[in-house]
Amino acid sequence: MNFDNLKKNQKYVVQLLENSFKEKRLVHLYLFSGVKEALKLDAAFYLASLILCENGGACGKCDECKKIMQFSNPNLYLVSPSGDTIKKEQIEALEHEFGFAIDKPHVFIIQNIEKATPTAANTLLKFLEELHQDCYGILLTDNLSAVIPTIVSRSQVVRFLPVQAASIRDELTKRGIGKEKASVIANLTADINKAFELAKDKKIDYLINLAISVSFEFENSNGYLSFINNKKEFEKLDKQYLIYFVEILMMLQKDKIDCLLYRNDDLIFEETIESCNLLRSKDEEVEILEILLKYRDRLESNANSDMVFTGMFISLNL
Repeated sequence: MNFDNLKKNQKYVVQLLENSFKEKRLVHLYLFSGVKEALKLDAAFYLASLILCENGGACGKCDECKKIMQFSNPNLYLVSPSGDTIKKEQIEALEHEFGFAIDKPHVFIIQNIEKATPTAANTLLKFLEELHQDCYGILLTDNLSAVIPTIVSRSQVVRFLPVQAASIRDELTKRGIGKEKASVIANLTADINKAFELAKDKKIDYLINLAISVSFEFENSNGYLSFINNKKEFEKLDKQYLIYFVEILMMLQKDKIDCLLYRNDDLIFEETIESCNLLRSKDEEVEILEILLKYRDRLESNANSDMVFTGMFISLNL
């Protein structure tokens, strides 16, 4: 394994990890989220190389780095689904492996964490509470919405755009599209032509502005106010735009949670969040995200959109 492809196609992620390492701001649990082809496992091995390297960070030449490249480093533990799930016994084996006294950093990687059974997830949460100071965990998922919120809230989420979508974001910014809007669009579609269409689509600007307004009002339990004021115009939108709206709300919500956990390196709405007065606790913000996930799924399952949004805002009146 080498990291040339990773450095070429996930430049932002590599920069994030390298900066955190150099500035000694690494956290002990990362959650890498993105589609299957987004090089998440490569990035996990790269982060492990930064942590375990004998020469100060992913040199590729020392024994630790060479063993990582050969998948034989004893200080790196990999867990993959057994069949269709990650089982409790696998987490217990991980816990046993990390239970011994250690004299150097250890790293574990869990692939497809969304496939953990409830008992495996609970065992992992207990293990994380007692994680040694020199131990680091990297969880990988193709479907962030399927990961239980208690694991998400304990992790620093690093979002991997599909390789094509990373290029889309860069192309949009080159064409003068603002960073936030370009990042939003790159998270909404992996089709470059569709992205260019959305960049010119005034409805996307409308949805972004409405989502920001509604999200701000979540902090005061008044999220329904902006929505009601825009309801007539909102109801004219096709269903796909309604789904876009909820997905943009989810992006904002994830950014809020990251901000409350002092994880500001990977925000989509960086400028917006900086000006937002966050009044709710982390647990309350996680609860809001759970509600948005539930009603996004209902919207996608062809439920009546008016009933979906009415139910969503009633549930959000926390």
